[in-house]
Amino acid sequence: MFRQFRRRWWGVPLWLALVLMPLSGMLSVKLPLPDGPVYLLFLPVTLTVALLMVFDWAALPGITLAIFWHYLTIFSPGQALICCTLFICGISSCWLGYRIWAGRQWGATPGTQGLGVMRLLWIGLLLPTLLVFLLQTMVTLKIVPASLSIFNRNPLTLRTLINYQAILISCIAILPLYYVAIRCFRHGRYFSRQVNLLRQQIAENVSQVEIRIWLVWLTMLVIVLMVLHSREQNQAISDFALLLLLPTMLWAAARFGYLLSALAWSLVLILLYQFRTQPELSLHLAVNTTSLLIWSLILYFIGINGVRQRRLIKKSREAALVDPVVDLPNLRALQAMLAQQASSTLCFLRIPDLDRLSRTWGLDLRIEYKRRLAAHLQPLLQPKEEIYHLPGFALALRLDKATHEKRIEQISAHSDRYSLRWQGLPLQPDIGISYCHVVPPVNNLPRLLGQLSEMAEVSLHSHQPESLQQDNMHAQRQAKEKLAQLDEVQQALDNERFVMLAQRIEGLRGDDYHELLLRLVDAQGEQLTPAHFLPIVQEFGLTWEMDRWVLQHALSFIDRCRVRLPAMRFAINIHAASLYRPYFVSDLEQLLKQYQVEPWQLILEISEAAGNMNFSAGYRTINRLRRLGCRIAIDNFGTGYASYLQLKTLQADMLKIDGSFIQNMLHSPLDYQIIESICRVARLKRMQIVAGCVESDAVAAALRGLGIDYLQGFAISEPQPLTSLAER
Repeated sequence: MFRQFRRRWWGVPLWLALVLMPLSGMLSVKLPLPDGPVYLLFLPVTLTVALLMVFDWAALPGITLAIFWHYLTIFSPGQALICCTLFICGISSCWLGYRIWAGRQWGATPGTQGLGVMRLLWIGLLLPTLLVFLLQTMVTLKIVPASLSIFNRNPLTLRTLINYQAILISCIAILPLYYVAIRCFRHGRYFSRQVNLLRQQIAENVSQVEIRIWLVWLTMLVIVLMVLHSREQNQAISDFALLLLLPTMLWAAARFGYLLSALAWSLVLILLYQFRTQPELSLHLAVNTTSLLIWSLILYFIGINGVRQRRLIKKSREAALVDPVVDLPNLRALQAMLAQQASSTLCFLRIPDLDRLSRTWGLDLRIEYKRRLAAHLQPLLQPKEEIYHLPGFALALRLDKATHEKRIEQISAHSDRYSLRWQGLPLQPDIGISYCHVVPPVNNLPRLLGQLSEMAEVSLHSHQPESLQQDNMHAQRQAKEKLAQLDEVQQALDNERFVMLAQRIEGLRGDDYHELLLRLVDAQGEQLTPAHFLPIVQEFGLTWEMDRWVLQHALSFIDRCRVRLPAMRFAINIHAASLYRPYFVSDLEQLLKQYQVEPWQLILEISEAAGNMNFSAGYRTINRLRRLGCRIAIDNFGTGYASYLQLKTLQADMLKIDGSFIQNMLHSPLDYQIIESICRVARLKRMQIVAGCVESDAVAAALRGLGIDYLQGFAISEPQPLTSLAER
């Protein structure tokens, strides 16, 4: 029942209009002039608009009764009825137009973004204009006597202009105060919401001292103006002091936002006009009223635009703290949060396989995996804890330090159980986890994350979370050694510290060729085998740089020695990851044209691991290489779990049997049978067979008996520097 009383027309809207309409009439400022009285503020119009903005059409009956009673105290019943009818018609037509345009936002708080201009048009301009036109028409047509009205028979007078400006100021400047007061009366919680909104609109760099200084200055200025307005002999001083109101209110509009400045300006106008009692010249009063009207519009737009600008800046700052693609907080957000917390546990998740997977499936896989992994771990987090997106293939978690011990283990176990199903294939790459405790200020967060990344790499091998603390010196030492190896590989690539050896592979039909073997010369001048540096190359994504270096130097050697070594063929090992590069074939074709080398002079050996994952991109690259004219050899065949399945689907020219079978073939009947079965399957595929690790003449004779096409090993030839081929 009480809820209906607050909403129905016969409840709060009716009685509020009947009570507040006489009060608004008393607060309206009416000033006598030589040619007749004028209004400086006409608040009944403001009250009607505020009631409509709060109660909508339910306020119209109460407004009608209140307006009719107001005019009944001035005119005869017939005249009061006519005036009330015209007043309600003007109000209703403008409100109807505004309601149709505003839609559901008709009752939004004054100053709401997106409604400002049209609300000023319908309520601040059209409504006062229509009301003045209708009321002036009644006086001009002698429907009501001019002696009882504020309008003259002649509409083209300063008196009409002043009254028109009074209604304009009332609808523009005083409306926010009425609206907020009525809304707070209707909803008790609205006051607290308005206080919060007021705080949000204040600029971030505004201090309490600045607000107090402004309030004290405004209070003193208003008191001085009220005293001056009450004395006739101080009119010039009063006008000068009135000019000080503009910078004071501009200060509030620019710094404190629209709501505070609008409410303060409404109270200032009501107080100042209440003490303006001396008669003035009509022209002087019209100029002053025009100034106040213009000031009201200026304060409105400056306050609205200031709030809008601060909101845009705030949104841009918030957007800068969130990655727009992964939709997770980024590194800047992590740094800001670490600075706010007294202590935190920083957890680092490293997923290096995402780099390889994204080269095959595209960046969409990396984005979706990180997004879903974050959603998978989100239930384990407490309030104010967050998952942060880091560039590349890593995530970071900020945890409360007090409860990190058990929860790190929970996060590790939870992440190990996570898998992503992508295009029908379940993907579950290994995740390395490291963590450390931090206390603000964290001065060099990127460097700390780099150290955590090193520890997470150690975690990939230890299969447990690693702590970046002083008691974990062994793991830190391993990470530093790995970085040192990476630096050494990079220096070798930049400074030409790699050397290539050539090992002859004997063809049973006389078509010998050489395999190029890579060695790294360290600082001591020793040559390191690929087993020492290839894991680092593969782990840190330097496979293409390495393959390009080998291809470029091999083709350059063929170009230089084409006269001494015509029809020279080289076998070059290519990493599986290079096959998934979109421009691998085109880059190779460009190198062949640059050094004028025929494609058949290259035999590209690809490890069987390249086919362990059925990626169509790798198969397409192999087919393009074969169409280009290069020969493809499957290296280390027999070591994988799906060798024959890959042999069935992968198209290649040569098959190189893994050396572990060759070394024991004379002593292990099983190895001998495996080699024999591989040879039968390879012949069905019309592939040539290469046997590696041939270290004795007996093994070589047995392989020749099986029909092997090519033999490689120390029994055939030892590796020698590539340059020695040209010298010989």
